[in-house]
Amino acid sequence: MSATQGLAPKANILVVDDTPGNIKLLTQILSNHGYKVRVSPSGKLALQSSQSNPPDLILLDVNMPEMDGYEVCQNLKESEQTRDIPVIFISALDEAINKVKAFGAGGVDYITKPFEPSEVLARIENQLRLRELQLQLIEQNELLQKHLEARRQTELEIRLLLVTTQAINRHNDIHSALQAVLHLVCITIQWDYGEAWIPSENRSVLECSQGWYSNDPKFLEFRNQSSTVTYAANVGFQGKIWADKQPQWSEDISFAKNLFFLDSQMRDAGLTSAFGVPILLENEVLAIIVFYNKKFTPKNARVIDLVTAVAAQLGSLIQRKKTEEILRITQERYRSIVENAVEGIYQSTPNGRYLSANLALARTYGYDSAEELMTSLQNIEQQLYVDPRRRHDFLAEMEKNHAVLGFEAQVYRKDGKIIWISENARAVRDSKEKLLYYEGTVSDITARKIAEEKTEKLLLNILPKPVADRLQQNQQVIADSFADASVLFADLVGFTNLASQKNPTEIIQLLNQIFSEFDQLSKQHGLEKIKTIGDAYMVVGGVPIPGADRVEAIAEMALDMHAAIVKFNTETRENLRLRIGINIGPVVGGVIGLTKFIYDLWGDTVNVASRMESTGVPGETQVTAAVYDRLKAKFLFQERGTIQIKGKGEMTTYFLTGRK
Repeated sequence: MSATQGLAPKANILVVDDTPGNIKLLTQILSNHGYKVRVSPSGKLALQSSQSNPPDLILLDVNMPEMDGYEVCQNLKESEQTRDIPVIFISALDEAINKVKAFGAGGVDYITKPFEPSEVLARIENQLRLRELQLQLIEQNELLQKHLEARRQTELEIRLLLVTTQAINRHNDIHSALQAVLHLVCITIQWDYGEAWIPSENRSVLECSQGWYSNDPKFLEFRNQSSTVTYAANVGFQGKIWADKQPQWSEDISFAKNLFFLDSQMRDAGLTSAFGVPILLENEVLAIIVFYNKKFTPKNARVIDLVTAVAAQLGSLIQRKKTEEILRITQERYRSIVENAVEGIYQSTPNGRYLSANLALARTYGYDSAEELMTSLQNIEQQLYVDPRRRHDFLAEMEKNHAVLGFEAQVYRKDGKIIWISENARAVRDSKEKLLYYEGTVSDITARKIAEEKTEKLLLNILPKPVADRLQQNQQVIADSFADASVLFADLVGFTNLASQKNPTEIIQLLNQIFSEFDQLSKQHGLEKIKTIGDAYMVVGGVPIPGADRVEAIAEMALDMHAAIVKFNTETRENLRLRIGINIGPVVGGVIGLTKFIYDLWGDTVNVASRMESTGVPGETQVTAAVYDRLKAKFLFQERGTIQIKGKGEMTTYFLTGRK
């Protein structure tokens, strides 16, 4: 192969030598082979040239006046702009001490004079190839860091949704809950100030909520001014959000003075950017949360989506708090409130016929009036409940406790649409304890249910369902022991070499294709994927739901994974192989930490399974004697013999070869 067909035929090479004959010879050799050549007759000129226009490689003479090659190389390595340029020394000095000094100064190679042109070209090409591979590796690492950062951000957002839900449930009033949420959101998105606005009783203006958050005492004056202002619909920044029922973002509030009444106070406080999100329920604005930042902040759709999800949770809270307030007032002035209540209020017979209902209940179910509701719904169980068994559950709880609190069910509206309701009711009895009727309230919790489903979906992407359920229940520490778990580790042999031949996007696409197939296999066999680390894959059986038959499923999984790799190689013409290790025994599983949490396993069983993989053979599945004893009646094995296992000593292992 000629030099013009090499890895980098257009590389820019700087020749540094004070001897014209050497410069002429090197320039002629390099130019004839397609390289771009620059020359510097002194070390100082070479440093200036490298700083202004860094070359791809430097050929550097040792003996030069004023500044020798060692000093030039040291100066190059001290500069951030030139430290990564490969330097090859060319010198007539052939003693070992000179070469050691050259490498100590930062040189990558040393060629003695007189030199062979072919040797010079070969060493240059080798260093250029190494440099290009180094740059590719840096690019791959940067891409992986971006993926890791994206995952970290997703986990942080999921955690915010969980913590927000917990904070909302801990507070008894709207204002304190709003303050807690504003605090959590500002900390998460790293904004400086947050406040909330709530429509007045007659919904004529927006009023500033008592709840707010600030990370700087100098915002207090702005807060005092803000609490005295009100906004009508479509007036000012808050009023526009109220009218449009859509999030708003202002990257620089100084260019939107007509929207911000307190422009001078914001400027004094150093606030630059702002955005706000409405809290909606059934297309009604219950409140508005607004955030400010001292830094100029471009519009970020991901931040808006995250805060909108939090707002959905707040909407359910505000609606629930309103219901509680209505119930309290109902005890004091029942008749006057019933007709104007936001929540549905009713009385019904034990066999399921409404005796009375208010307009709010009728509208919840899609009717124009309470009279229409009571006329149309002659039998609550048969006409209202999507699942009649929930009505039976309602009656059973009422019979047992004489009341129900927060009873949730799906019901039909008049138009056939299905909604979620939450019902509080009690049994009314006479002096002889004879049941007369039921009375209670109904809330539409559809929005809350949708928000909870979104949160659960996010959790299930990173945690097993039983663990996600426990985490949502605010369980502080999740750790369980499993007496009989089946653990499989798999590693892609040959992937490192394959990765060096592809760009970062292709690497990620290949891994995604392979691991997505493995994910499908784990679901097919009823196993739980634990994690991936680089090009390694970990899956377990019997965790978090115990099952003695999972070891057979693990064996089936291993055989199917090998088959999947064979299919992948056939389709892509690659040459990857799997090295798999399996062990069975007791493990501990759980979730630790407060951020970036994952479900993981610990114990000697896990360590040995990992050793089975790392000491295995490409294309084979190595198992322990315990696995062999459990599965030898149904699967084929080949005894490998005794091998040395780190931390365990000598162990007899087997290769899983097929099914009987």
